[in-house]
Amino acid sequence: MSRNRSDDGADSRAATRSRIPRLTAAVGAAALVVPALTGATAEAPAAADEAKPNDAPGFLQVYDANVENLPTSTETSPAQCAGDWHDLMYYMRTQELKPDVYLVQQLSNKAQLDRLLDRMETHFGEKFSGVLAENAPVPSDEGAGGNCWNYKKRQTNAVIWRTDRLELLKSASPDNRWQAQNWNGKECVNNNQPRTKGVKALLRDKVSGKTVTAASFHWPTVGHGGSKCTMSNIGELSNELTEDEYDTDPTHGSTDLYLAGGDSNAHEQTGGDWHPWYAAANADIGGRFGFRDAVYADCATQDDPDACRADRWTLITKSHRRVDYLLGRKPDGAQPRMTDVAVPTFDEGDLADEELSDDGDRGDLDYSDHRAVGARVHY
Repeated sequence: MSRNRSDDGADSRAATRSRIPRLTAAVGAAALVVPALTGATAEAPAAADEAKPNDAPGFLQVYDANVENLPTSTETSPAQCAGDWHDLMYYMRTQELKPDVYLVQQLSNKAQLDRLLDRMETHFGEKFSGVLAENAPVPSDEGAGGNCWNYKKRQTNAVIWRTDRLELLKSASPDNRWQAQNWNGKECVNNNQPRTKGVKALLRDKVSGKTVTAASFHWPTVGHGGSKCTMSNIGELSNELTEDEYDTDPTHGSTDLYLAGGDSNAHEQTGGDWHPWYAAANADIGGRFGFRDAVYADCATQDDPDACRADRWTLITKSHRRVDYLLGRKPDGAQPRMTDVAVPTFDEGDLADEELSDDGDRGDLDYSDHRAVGARVHY
């Protein structure tokens, strides 16, 4: 899919300007100069309206995004592969709170995770840490990677957290990962792509004292037999959150909150009906797996929930589709409250970049092929 703004039919630059703080007017242009993103220790100057650390004990600020291997403006062979992944970082900086948990799909390897953590420290002035499903995933076959295979041939998934807020209790290989399934012509079997290995981490919240299991997942595409195995994959995701003692810690007791974010490569509806996997996942429509979907829950409070969900698409292929989800549940069968839900548009990322960077923004480049999802998830 091209990253040109013309593909983003639902975005309106004029409309999104009202939703992005006008930081220039608040603090002056001099305060908005961002240090060159080449070092690991430099901190971005704190503008008056930039995101602050979340010190509230009752919730976590969570984002999920398929970052498409962090596209840059130099990835121009072909031109459609170019992007500006920093736009999403700038968007996060214009929000009230810094991310506490960042669930990420499609990083290349440990070196790219380290670069992302380094740049996040530069953007937010705080340290972040993370774990991958695989540190060195094998490359996919060249024929399976499309026009941008050279930039996306290695793919894996990550859980990232802000270290002043959360500390790692457990995430050790191989028990911290699992393989999504695909259809082999007869049954659902483990997929053989590294990109479809999920990863989980058990974390302790230093502010509230509560524990959180967070997971990042990426299911196979239709072309790789994923569509017939979405029921298997949502069931496995549900199980993995508690298996291998991720539902308890010897010192801190039972896990208080479960988070899962990922790219399902599956729409929520077909022909006006809920897809079986989504009907089973979403507790707010009776789903047995007990998840709350952040976007669904927020749109349910709007005058036109269907239009709200449609507007919060996350991927364009032949149509606008919502395939990226931020899910949460509690151990007692209840669902966590989710507030301040957002699906950052590509224009919002561009505008935030324009506000905060010292070199302007490439408005023709997007932060990913996918739009992110963010929410405050309450205990």
